[in-house]
Amino acid sequence: MRRHLSIHPHGLLRELIHRIRGREQMLVRAGEELPLVVISYPRGSLALAEALQSAICRTYKLLSPETRQQYTPVVSRLPALVVAVLRARNACTCLGHHHPPGTEGRMARRLASDTGLRVGEIDLAVEAIRKWEPLPLAALAAEPATGDRRELDEFRFHVALLAVFLHELEHLAFPEHEERQVRRRSTEFYAACLREFFSEQLGVNYGI
Repeated sequence: MRRHLSIHPHGLLRELIHRIRGREQMLVRAGEELPLVVISYPRGSLALAEALQSAICRTYKLLSPETRQQYTPVVSRLPALVVAVLRARNACTCLGHHHPPGTEGRMARRLASDTGLRVGEIDLAVEAIRKWEPLPLAALAAEPATGDRRELDEFRFHVALLAVFLHELEHLAFPEHEERQVRRRSTEFYAACLREFFSEQLGVNYGI
């Protein structure tokens, strides 16, 4: 998934520092609908991993079955284990990528060898996703009350993470799908999530 984003030299420097420091991993059990996820994140950047963990373990489960069902055809075709490689930003400005079979990193290959499972791999640019707004609130004819702004910002961030995460999972599950088709599903999912935020049930139950 792509967006236009300026490349800042200091951001690239941070990425190089993270590469030198190495990476850590977090195993996330997202429930029956989603595969096991191994989050690989730069050492010292636990917040990136915790953001994705919260999005797939908490925000996703708050959504209605109708909204989640948009991805039923996708999750049924996914490998049992997915490695999500997190960065703050990508030098190419993309929000994420799926890694076709044969292009996975060393950790994904080792997990496949050790477990005998089919392992998929994607990467996500978490801080770039935080600033990404694919759909303005005006398109939903909605605007939060002043007191709800912080809650909405947090929810939008987690929903944006989910949308890009699921977008790249669809590419893994259906490599033949065109980008336009995959993007349409993730945009519709994002819009449905925001509509739920403005409904009474989710607006009350989602807290930070």
